Amino acid sequence: MPSFIRTVSALVSLLIILFIDIPIMWGFEKHHPNFLPRWGASAGVLPDGKVIISGGFDGKDTGRTEIYDPKTGRWFHAMDDPVPRTSASAVVLPNGDFLVTGGYDQTYLGTTEVYLSAKNRWIKRSPDPTPRAGAAGALLKEGDVFVTGGFDDAGYTGVTERYDPVRDRWQSLKPDPIPRWAASAVTMDDGRVLVVDGYNGSTLGVCEIYDPARNAWSVLSSDPVSRWGGVVVSLGKNRILVLDGYRSDYLASLEEFFPLRGVWEKKREDPTPREKPVAVRLPSGKVLVLGGLNAGGFVSSLELYDPIHDVWKTLTWGTSSHRQGKINSSRKKF
Repeated sequence: MPSFIRTVSALVSLLIILFIDIPIMWGFEKHHPNFLPRWGASAGVLPDGKVIISGGFDGKDTGRTEIYDPKTGRWFHAMDDPVPRTSASAVVLPNGDFLVTGGYDQTYLGTTEVYLSAKNRWIKRSPDPTPRAGAAGALLKEGDVFVTGGFDDAGYTGVTERYDPVRDRWQSLKPDPIPRWAASAVTMDDGRVLVVDGYNGSTLGVCEIYDPARNAWSVLSSDPVSRWGGVVVSLGKNRILVLDGYRSDYLASLEEFFPLRGVWEKKREDPTPREKPVAVRLPSGKVLVLGGLNAGGFVSSLELYDPIHDVWKTLTWGTSSHRQGKINSSRKKF
């Protein structure tokens, strides 16, 4: 073959590769029509109001990372987490990046990575000194990351740590006196952290407060619906939503908690019972709930909850039917 033909052929091949891969090369996500239904994923709201969902279990542990635009209902496939994992802890950092730590992928992980939202790529950070899955995480007011509980090689743990993303450094804190897996955590307006529910051989409704200023724990009134694998969302003004989860069956329960008064109020149930979904508060103030597992398999439906009017709406954008799936009884270890 003449050399100029080989050159032209090579250039054509290169152009094809560039055309196919240009979204990844330049940090753009590829549009795709549907959310990948899964259990035990992690989620957060990015500075532009879009929702990032990463990891989870869909028959296997995955690093699948997707971005959802609630304004248009469009889904984008971002760069996947290089570490497939289920039941990790994750927060959106003050700079808008998305931190994921721990989880499970055939072993308990301490791996910590950050998704650079402006560049569509992942970078590795210092690992959690305590490899574990099913820990509860929250962003502290100072910008550090709070991680507590979970399950590791020794069993249910109350180990509590603080990660400084600026210095890339972990610090041990006073452990939770109640070791537990699949609890939920959220930072309140005053900077203290609420940790609720979970499992440690029994399903828990225990509700505790961790005070970072005093490095101390205290007990509040228990969730009237004990559960594990539920989710919590702060509505601001010290109002907390606690929803879904599992307790002998898949739950659709929704309660609003007022921690300063120790009062729980029952709200309208999620139309879709599920365990280990993800839930985030959108800039509109409404709460998006998606994913998880129930008797029908991995849940793909998206529900939007309006806390002002106590009304649910099922979204049809970017959804697909349930995918059949089963998780064996050992799931209480991740």
